Amino acid sequence: MKPLVLAAVFAWSAWGSPAVAQGVPARKAGPAPARAPAAYRFRTERGWLRMPDGVRLAVTYWRPIARREGERFPVLLEYLPYRKEDSFYQRDFPIYSWFARRGFILAAVDVRGTGSSEGRLPPREYSDEEMRDADEIIAQLARLPESNGRVGMWGISWGGFNSIQVAMRRPPALKAILAIAATDDLYHDDIHYIDGVLHVDQYALEIDHENGLPAPPDYPTDSAYFHDRFDSYPWILTYLKHPVDDDWWRRKSLRFHYGAINVPCFLIGGQLDGYRDAVPRMLDSVRAPVKALLGPWKHDFPHDASPGPRYEWREQAVRWWNHWLRGEQNGIMGEPRLTLFVRAGNPPDVRMKTTPGRWRYEDWPIARTRWRRWYPAANHRLTDRPDSASGRGVGVDHLRYAAGTGTAVPVWWNDPTGDMSGDDSASLTYDSPALHHPVEIVGFPRVRLRVSAPVPVADWTVRLEDVRPDGRVSLVTGALISGAQRDSRTSPAPLTPDAEYQLATELHFTTWTFNPGHRIRLAVANAQFPMAWPTPYPMTTQLATGVAGSVLELPVIPAVPRPRRAPALAPAPGSDGEAPDARTLSFRATPAGVVTHNAKTKTAAVDFETRWDYMIGARIVQMMEREHYQTEDEDPARTRFLGDEVHRFTLPAGRTVRVHTIMDIRSDQRNLYVTVTRRLFERDSLIRSKSWSETLPRGIH
Repeated sequence: MKPLVLAAVFAWSAWGSPAVAQGVPARKAGPAPARAPAAYRFRTERGWLRMPDGVRLAVTYWRPIARREGERFPVLLEYLPYRKEDSFYQRDFPIYSWFARRGFILAAVDVRGTGSSEGRLPPREYSDEEMRDADEIIAQLARLPESNGRVGMWGISWGGFNSIQVAMRRPPALKAILAIAATDDLYHDDIHYIDGVLHVDQYALEIDHENGLPAPPDYPTDSAYFHDRFDSYPWILTYLKHPVDDDWWRRKSLRFHYGAINVPCFLIGGQLDGYRDAVPRMLDSVRAPVKALLGPWKHDFPHDASPGPRYEWREQAVRWWNHWLRGEQNGIMGEPRLTLFVRAGNPPDVRMKTTPGRWRYEDWPIARTRWRRWYPAANHRLTDRPDSASGRGVGVDHLRYAAGTGTAVPVWWNDPTGDMSGDDSASLTYDSPALHHPVEIVGFPRVRLRVSAPVPVADWTVRLEDVRPDGRVSLVTGALISGAQRDSRTSPAPLTPDAEYQLATELHFTTWTFNPGHRIRLAVANAQFPMAWPTPYPMTTQLATGVAGSVLELPVIPAVPRPRRAPALAPAPGSDGEAPDARTLSFRATPAGVVTHNAKTKTAAVDFETRWDYMIGARIVQMMEREHYQTEDEDPARTRFLGDEVHRFTLPAGRTVRVHTIMDIRSDQRNLYVTVTRRLFERDSLIRSKSWSETLPRGIH
């Protein structure tokens, strides 16, 4: 899931009396035009949905005002634990009002035990309680007096995840979903064990902190709050107790149950987002109708994405919902299933605003794909056939493990990156000759490596890169490989020291064009810090070169004379509006982190800090969070994550409520030592403190 704070700086609607917004005249009946005009005024209302066990869930409705007697509307549900009345309050208005003005009822619902909903916090993400409640929510929304009985479920990140999982349950009134930046594989692709490797994310701090906050808008600190939220067991401890990809993860992962979905799915992904792989996988494997959009973005809504070019996905969503929830024959399902942005090959730039490339339509899989092989060879070459086949013989390259390597890439496979040369200096790199012709790739590059390690626990990271004529290096894509999971994700096993193993993996989905004069680079390392928690033993690993067992395979797409170009629809700046009663007072963040390498102590550290102050009506919310990652090259077992987050709520009449969470995770060769502490203050006096300290076996990580 996306870090909560960086997802939340948008604009939302208020707790209080209903609001009414003006629209423009309705369009005439007929096929959907390229632009869906805003035809309705709307009002917002807050209420409750009572679950069968008596718990009430908080709901905010965005209701279009009917233009004729008896008019009925489809309902769109977004269902989150992200506190729609404060942390995510400012996001709703520009998105929810957009759809309400186009004739959809929007329902935003807080998961039980979170936000303004009642009940006890569930024990995990996408819990059984959350799923059962979703079935009931959808049934009640279908019965709203102004509903046409058809419900669509949608969302970005968590909202996309649970849209997919609820669709697997087949509630009768759910007729279609739209999932943005979501995955079908909770263990391998989510942020707890990225690519099967232990990962501690900023999100772990954010969600466990916000799970302990009192309910807006009154922020009661009573016995129910302490029982249901403040004293709730931290999720990070639960996830660290499930280090193996077993049924605990898989029963909620669509990747192992593709036949469970029978409703149409609209999937949107970004090529700089960690969850992009699910889009082509679901195109391959879901038998229900699937439409997909894959752009150049990170974990963002496409109409407000960075880097651009932005895409007005909501126009396509209106056509999607009108077809499946209103029965409108607007041609959307007659178009190619995949709208794809093909990157032209950009220079490294962490502040990149617009990605060079072009949009086009494709069917998936792309039938004209041709696989091209490149082999790591002696003298750091990448050749089109192994050295052993040309009489040069087999070689071995040695790599000293430096646990702090990898800081040029952010905390996950997400966001633009700068020059990769620094990370490459501590990696094994293999470069092709300078290219004479463009090489365009679309899909999942594949890598096989023949390796050995002198220790029982080792991981590898593989990066595909583009070396420009001036020497700058761009990241194209990458992947982590768990040595323990070399044969099985479900039955990991230690390595036999110095034994040779064949590793194989797909790199994350990408598009890219390697231009003439550029070189293709394969980079291999044993660390990707801070994305991957370092393995505990100092070591020097070996990679066999010049053999068929070490190979990079690229999905090359031959050019076609007249590609089917797709339109690039940009949003109208300022057309969405902002919530009239909310505003950001100040915001600053270090999303790329501050990296410190200490050559004397041989340590590496990465620090993040975010501060955000905002107002909602008469309430003032102040948020601060910090994360610190640190590891040691000489003793990589000594790795630490320290997180610190505070929310201060200043309410009418001068009441203040402050919640402070500290998360401290340390490791040695055998264990993880985890301490989570929450403190509650009223008017700056300590009211309650709760701490959990546990020692957990780190498993084969």
